[in-house]
Amino acid sequence: DWNDWQAAEFKQLDQYEAQETFGTPEPLPSGANVLNLLWTYLIKDDGRKKARCVCNGAKNMRGSVTLAETYAASLEQTGSRLFWAATAINNFISIGADAANAFAEAPPPVAPLYVRIDEPFREWYRHKYPDRPPIPPGYVMRVHKALQGHPESPRLWSVLIDKIIRELNLKPCTHEPNLYFTNSYKHTGKRVLFLRQVDDFAISCEDRITAIDVISSINDKMSIDVKELGIISRFNGVDITQTRDFIKLSNATYL
Repeated sequence: DWNDWQAAEFKQLDQYEAQETFGTPEPLPSGANVLNLLWTYLIKDDGRKKARCVCNGAKNMRGSVTLAETYAASLEQTGSRLFWAATAINNFISIGADAANAFAEAPPPVAPLYVRIDEPFREWYRHKYPDRPPIPPGYVMRVHKALQGHPESPRLWSVLIDKIIRELNLKPCTHEPNLYFTNSYKHTGKRVLFLRQVDDFAISCEDRITAIDVISSINDKMSIDVKELGIISRFNGVDITQTRDFIKLSNATYL
């Protein structure tokens, strides 16, 4: 099944190209911060093969990395329970969404960063640009976006997506910054609840049209569209049941 895995690698690198993550291959500048690329592979629950390209920002590599603030808020179970309780009390429909290759939407770390070009990238480059000369050994690329694996990337993504969500007049809760709400989304008088766990989102409101509008508004700020996942049945390891009686209440807009 190697062809499937290579297609997954190429898909990941196509996404990085669309997001303008890497610069042009070049010799390593003198004194530059440089890290290796790492690949992880997994099979999703639906059988899809996924390859993820990250950089090696492990502790033993910190001599090559200038660290800034690395804290990024993470969803706590209390906030998650509040969100689902509020969804049930308001009799809302809840729609899921997933930001693809999210970290690379954010700006790069403070210190200029380069990565060494590895064999999967060379294979993709040869496949993508057969008319160009091969990349010479030892070449690197400047990183122009946040790259997963770098210690600063979670914070950089968190700051970006928080700003985008706030611009929709969704306000974070004081003690749970991953839980947002508004009582009048875009001055429509509609209440919207928004749950964020890194790059996974849940939007609860009275109809699907409003939820899709929230996702579309976020997409306006992204280079790769956030994927709408439909009515949520599972989120962050929790099984979610939205019953037929619940959906009936929203069928005028959902259907």
